[in-house]
Amino acid sequence: MKYSMTVLALVAIFIASPRAARAEEDVDVEKLYKKAVGSCVYIIVPGVGSGSGSLIDLETKMVLTNYHVVTEKKDVFVQFPMYRKDGSIDTEKDKYNDNIPAGKAIKGTVLYRDKTRDLALVQLERVPLGTEALPLAKGSVGVGTTTWNIGCPGAVAQVFSITEGKVRAIGIQAFNAGGGGEVLKIKAKIVTTTNPANPGDSGGPLIDKRGYQVAVTQSINTKAQLVGNFIDITEVRAFLNEKKITIKELGDGAVDKPKPKEEPKLVTVPKTGETTPPVVEPKKDVPDNTATPAQEREASELLRRSKLFSMGDDNRATYMAKLQEIIKKYPGTMAAKEAKKILVDVK
Repeated sequence: MKYSMTVLALVAIFIASPRAARAEEDVDVEKLYKKAVGSCVYIIVPGVGSGSGSLIDLETKMVLTNYHVVTEKKDVFVQFPMYRKDGSIDTEKDKYNDNIPAGKAIKGTVLYRDKTRDLALVQLERVPLGTEALPLAKGSVGVGTTTWNIGCPGAVAQVFSITEGKVRAIGIQAFNAGGGGEVLKIKAKIVTTTNPANPGDSGGPLIDKRGYQVAVTQSINTKAQLVGNFIDITEVRAFLNEKKITIKELGDGAVDKPKPKEEPKLVTVPKTGETTPPVVEPKKDVPDNTATPAQEREASELLRRSKLFSMGDDNRATYMAKLQEIIKKYPGTMAAKEAKKILVDVK
């Protein structure tokens, strides 16, 4: 009997393991990367070095990164991915570096710092058209979860690279870390993963399969193998709360706004002998929901491709023309609604 139970247990493990593996294989990493990388940034701090970061709020143009990336500097240069005409990302680091003396990089001001958590917030002067913020996870990621980090390692000639790993452990850690010529005494909730990280990746986002940011890249443990340190998203949220910064929630932290209450309708009672006039209901704006699922998909894909032309003033006319094309060709779709909003913001 014991033998039979052992065999059954082994069979169960054998069957379950491939299923778990297949679940991980279902993640389209290329699609996930394209979804998240547009919210990532390459940061250059004159006199200090370079690092990475993520746009976490579009309205306030707020970028999240490490303290040791910006140190006590006030001004930094920030750049989002540049796209080629075929829609691919231009990752040559020299081109991004050349944008600074050419005056094409976005200027950012460091507003808030937290040495203990090794976090900092940078406010940008502007954000490229069509750029979206990266959703923040509501709580900590789970142990064993597959994660990806996007960053700009200094030892590599390309920017916006991605690596994959798994969460090993999560918990409060206290350790010393170098950065910006000083030793930081860090004490925070740390996500330990097998994700490779290098100088230059610091400040970049660690994301899950949904594309939600679950942590901030901090450092690699040089005394161990496949042990990377990432600042947990709960520390980021605590930092935002302490600085009284409210961001627009895009992920699982989003809250639906309550619907406005309808005003009571006044009913006129006719006097005796009078005839009741016909009730004329006021016309309501009825949304055009005639679009088919196929049209929704086509419009959404056209909008995604049009956003590739949102980077740079040279592509402005093309970008606006493509948005107008979506509105004209697919008037009843969600993509057309978003295109109208973008055009209003542009004007």
